[in-house]
Amino acid sequence: MEDLAASRTALAGGALPNLAARLGHSGHLSYDPFMSSTAPDTVNDENARYKRAIRTAEELFKKVGFRAVTMELVAREANVAKATLYSYFKNKDELYLAVCARMARILRGSVEQALMKPDAPLDERLAEAVVAKHRPVFTLVRGSPHAAELFSYSHSMACEIFANLDIEMLEMLRAEMSKDPELAPTAVQLARALYFGGAALVNKSETTAQMESELGAFARAHIAGTRALART
Repeated sequence: MEDLAASRTALAGGALPNLAARLGHSGHLSYDPFMSSTAPDTVNDENARYKRAIRTAEELFKKVGFRAVTMELVAREANVAKATLYSYFKNKDELYLAVCARMARILRGSVEQALMKPDAPLDERLAEAVVAKHRPVFTLVRGSPHAAELFSYSHSMACEIFANLDIEMLEMLRAEMSKDPELAPTAVQLARALYFGGAALVNKSETTAQMESELGAFARAHIAGTRALART
């Protein structure tokens, strides 16, 4: 999850590219000395306010769009002092980066969970992972009347976060495929085809159920085709 002090220190120093790369990963960041020396209850309360601010901002961005959100509005809706919010994030851009980083972690966790599903055949786990990559964005963002605006700002401001995420999830898919003799020789190409190839289907889907059905069928067909070619 988000780490209050480490994120704030990096942001305050203007190290946005480095921060974006760090936030795009799912690993925990350590507290800085002033947090580690405080009482546990104080740390927990402070971290809870930090997380609440990010989640409130996420909801407001979806509800009214990026341009309409202000730091004052987030502070009020999150029930935190405006000065406290500004101590976490220098401005709205940095707050939006934290929201994008949280979404990246959700996406990575969804794919990882699908790939680690116990007792499921590899092909089903791969297909579910492809669907899982798109499901959170589809359900959490696509339903917003400001989705196009949010995607535009994500592309321009948080491109490094999501580029790092793509690399991580492609490697996760490739690693699973490499365990199978039929899929291993083309694991890199198949991972890219599955990961990027279904984007048009997602964009054309009107409901989550339609997206899941069509994207799952797309993934299973590509996997089955790769197996058939390997056997010829």
